[in-house]
Amino acid sequence: MNEEQLDRLYQLIAGVVVETIPEEWSKVYLHGEVVEGSQTAYFYYYPERSDKPIYSHEITELFTVNELEYTEKWHQIVDFIQELWRAFKDNGHEPWTNFTMVFDNIGNFNIDFNYDDLSKIDSLERKTIWKYEHLGIIPKSNSGKRHLEKYLSTLE
Repeated sequence: MNEEQLDRLYQLIAGVVVETIPEEWSKVYLHGEVVEGSQTAYFYYYPERSDKPIYSHEITELFTVNELEYTEKWHQIVDFIQELWRAFKDNGHEPWTNFTMVFDNIGNFNIDFNYDDLSKIDSLERKTIWKYEHLGIIPKSNSGKRHLEKYLSTLE
């Protein structure tokens, strides 16, 4: 696979994420998901000098950010993620189902691809598990707690 093409897509994705964040930040955790007929993305970022992450889809509620502009940027991120997925598929690689991209404001970058079959786990359950694994967030809702307990019991 063309490393330059991948690097370009990683930079495009990260660039739009950074444009979306309305304040100084230190670290970003992005989740992207593509399965046949469906795709999504969301991220959490840590504001500078804070240990409490901000969820991307709450930006328009927390800041004076135009909802239409936010939605356009979110669609750009999803489009670039689909392009990344197609690049893997078109180059004969097994297409991943989701990935986590982590980067910080000093240039450190990491991306982990996952190839799990997501058809048996609903999106809320997947998100609960991802938030726990990557951010250490324990759900507040009873359903979220049940999802996490079920997941943790499979690890034992």
